[in-house]
Amino acid sequence: MDAVAFLKDFHDHLAPRLDTYEQAIYLYVIRHSRLIGDGEVVIGFKSARKKLALGIGKAGSPMSEHVCYEKLRSLEQKGCLKILGSERTGTRVHAVLPEELGILPPDTPPLAIDLELLDFFNVPENRLLILDREAHRCFYCMCALNGDNHVVEHVISRPEGSNSYRNVVASCRRCNNRKGESSAKDFLRTLYRESFLDADDFENRVSRLERLQVGELRPELAG
Repeated sequence: MDAVAFLKDFHDHLAPRLDTYEQAIYLYVIRHSRLIGDGEVVIGFKSARKKLALGIGKAGSPMSEHVCYEKLRSLEQKGCLKILGSERTGTRVHAVLPEELGILPPDTPPLAIDLELLDFFNVPENRLLILDREAHRCFYCMCALNGDNHVVEHVISRPEGSNSYRNVVASCRRCNNRKGESSAKDFLRTLYRESFLDADDFENRVSRLERLQVGELRPELAG
């Protein structure tokens, strides 16, 4: 039995269906059976009732024996307990967990997130996803990046360019400053001419730029 899940299910879904005495009896039975791995338990309610809850009549008095057995029957009618029989030492009962009662709402799948609608420029956590997508390397010159020395920049500058994952990349500050209003492909050619990229790296960057713009370089969302 998952005690944390039980408490959440009990308070959220079962407790509102029970009165105070029913809750006290039900939890007592759970404590002495399901919580310790037993399917059923024999309880002498004539004496146990004194440990369950104080009454609302005379201050400090336990529930009466009559009320205790009346609430046992009402719990059985509600499906929370199964009274299995009467024995010399008490009443044998089986407690039914909230999840077994069929009262829990059905699990609803998480809402699908439309990646195309997310802002990867202004939202801090999404900016980090772009850095992770680039494997902490500048999209242009491929130098190493960390959480402090990079910027997230637009491949196509604003206002024409969007904040989509297709149009933002992680870049070192030097490349961001040098690129300016140049197109990404033209800037890559500049880096190649100035020997910041060799021929293989240049082809790799151009290919990655093309894949970015057709939506193949999707950042990995958490969870």
